[in-house]
Amino acid sequence: MAVAMLSQLVGPSRIASSVDTDVAQQASPRTAATSEETRIPQPHQRVERGAWLIGIAASGFAGFLLWTFEITVEPESLALFSGLMGFLLAVHIVYGRWRSAPVLSNLAGAVAVFFWSAAAAATISLVGLRYKFPLIDGSLADADRFIGIDLPSIILWFASHPWLTELLAAGYCSSFVQVAALFVLLAATKRFDKLWQLAFVFALTIVASTTFSVFWPAKGAFVYFDHPVAILDALPEHAGTYHLAKFEYFRNGVFPELSLNNLQGVVTFPSFHTCLALMTIFATIGTRWLFGITLIWNLLVLVSTLPIGGHYVIDLTCGALLWLAAMKIEAMLGRSFVTLRGMPMPEAVSA
Repeated sequence: MAVAMLSQLVGPSRIASSVDTDVAQQASPRTAATSEETRIPQPHQRVERGAWLIGIAASGFAGFLLWTFEITVEPESLALFSGLMGFLLAVHIVYGRWRSAPVLSNLAGAVAVFFWSAAAAATISLVGLRYKFPLIDGSLADADRFIGIDLPSIILWFASHPWLTELLAAGYCSSFVQVAALFVLLAATKRFDKLWQLAFVFALTIVASTTFSVFWPAKGAFVYFDHPVAILDALPEHAGTYHLAKFEYFRNGVFPELSLNNLQGVVTFPSFHTCLALMTIFATIGTRWLFGITLIWNLLVLVSTLPIGGHYVIDLTCGALLWLAAMKIEAMLGRSFVTLRGMPMPEAVSA
């Protein structure tokens, strides 16, 4: 029931397998032409373009921040990143236009969007700290108190269960790896709509959350509540404070240098890890056994955002709303493409 309600909120899930593609081609009047004359546009086409546009826009903002604050980028890391992006883009274009290998082409494109948007977003979150806007930790803590959340007591409870916090730490650190693994799985199974849905939502939420943090920065609940050393020692190393060194370096450092090999997010509000957990769960709907595993594991990830990520509870709520908004935008792009092309949705065809 919960999954059904979630699906109604974010709109229909368009899963384009090889069978779906064949059916869509049969339903299109253009199939009378030869295969060389027609290449049936896929429902994910607009979503894919949207993902690329997000990366371009984020790169523009990141470049503006670097120029404004005269932040240098480590040359070696820039060269390595440029080489990686060049390789991925070459594979995406060559095997998408001149050599028919849709699995390889879509996988390379989605991975390129993943690295591109993540690098741009991390740059935005770090360099944006140079604006030194007022911290909003007090407002976030007040919001938690308003809804009856006693966060220090919650963290104290977690500190008394070290075995649980170690498990939560593993879950917290697995989020990006899960998304990358899903890229491979969705491409290999030719579920290209799901693949680009995931890439689009990842790009939009990471760029939006980091941009938001530029103007409304926060250090996190662990700093605000200043937990006793005994509690910090009972939690995994650097739990709730892992981001502080980068935060201080870019906010208050004299001449900080950006290394693309050592990027680290410093976003507290909204919680991007919440977005990661929800997009991972949703991407595996319909995969039976895998959905059950990702659902349980990512529920742990959501819980881990408090004792490991150092978030306020309100961060999770707003992170979930950001993910939901990204899903609705992606659904509108997909529906607008189908409407313009006069193509039935894959669900309607298969039904």
